[in-house]
Formats: sequence, structure tokens, C-alpha cells
Amino acid sequence: MMLPPLPLPDTATPPLTRGHKKRERTRRGLVDAALRLVARKEVGEIALLEVATEAAVSNGTIYNYFRTREEVLEAVGIAMAAEFSDAISVLNADVSCGAQRLSIGVRMFICRAAADHQWANALLRIIHFDQAMRSRLATHVLGDLREGLRAGTFSYEDEGVALDLVLSCTTGAMRSVVEGRAVEGHDVRVTKMVLQALGVSLAKASKIAAKPLPV
Repeated sequence: MMLPPLPLPDTATPPLTRGHKKRERTRRGLVDAALRLVARKEVGEIALLEVATEAAVSNGTIYNYFRTREEVLEAVGIAMAAEFSDAISVLNADVSCGAQRLSIGVRMFICRAAADHQWANALLRIIHFDQAMRSRLATHVLGDLREGLRAGTFSYEDEGVALDLVLSCTTGAMRSVVEGRAVEGHDVRVTKMVLQALGVSLAKASKIAAKPLPV
């Protein structure tokens, strides 16, 4: 079957103009500013105009991008979830085992928390506030859970409970890291127990959790 011809130049998507690029930079600056605020304060304490001040833009400028605090926080949540979850998916591209993919995801979130407390604080504060962020994270986890169940590696009765288990244990471990309560090898220990809770034997869970992370 022949591939369709490439579109003619006059129908191709035009490149971004200087104005579009500037607008995208400003929007990204606002999202980054909100991220810094979320890392320092409770979500409910953040005002929209405070984001403008943090980003060093005028109060009027922020309303060209976001109308409410909820809108900018949703943008932060989606950006955080998309950036890191998608990066993990790329690293997992050659891994077919659902249990191993899940293990890699859990460990990488915990390790990222250890390396970047500001990022972790922001994620932990916003994940319970923003449904879009939870949905983005859940999509990746559900795929791994279902693959592990099909392969017979996992054994659980309720998919929703299994999802809650993974997300709650992961965020709980991240909080332990940020608060200085984590033990050595915390990412491996937590992941091993998560796998066991999903029906994996102790020996197999230990082996999967201890595998080197992809780079």
C-alpha cells in the first residue's frame, strides 16, 4: 500500500511566530512560578496574583493565560505528571513485563523525590488537589497493572484498590524521603512490598525490585 503524498507547502502547519514563542515562554514562566509557590505553601493559600508576582509579570498579564487559581494549578499538575510519567514510559519502552514497568515507575518517583525535594513537595501538595494530574498518573499505572494481571504475575480482586495502593504507597514513600524518614534503599524496599501486596511472591518481588533502573 502506497503512503499518501506529503502535504503541499501552502497546507503545511506554519512555524511558530516570534509572538507565539514569547507567549509560550510567558505561560511556562507562570507555570514554573506556580510550581515554586506550591513547593513552599499549601495549595489553598496561593492566590492567582501571587503567581504573577513570583513570575515577575504584571497582574494583567496573568489573566491573558489563566482566569483562576484552579486553572494555573491544573496546568502545573498536568505538566508535572506529563513530564515525568512520559519520561519513565520512554525509558520503559523496551520493558514488556508489567510488574517490572511498575517497579521502575515507583522507584523512579521515589528517587526523583530524593534528588529534588522542591519538585516532590509540589507534586505531593497538588496531587490530592488536581483530578487531571491524578488521571494522568493513573493511566500509566493502570496499564502496568493490567499487563501484570494478564501475565499472571499480579493477583488482585479490585483494580481501583490496586491503583490506590500503588499511588498511595509511592506518594507516602516520597513524603518519607522529603521529611528525612527514609531508610537506605527506600525505593527498593517500598517497591518490593507493593509488588507483594499485588500478589507477587517475596522471592520474585525482591528480584524485580532490585533490578537496575534504565538510563
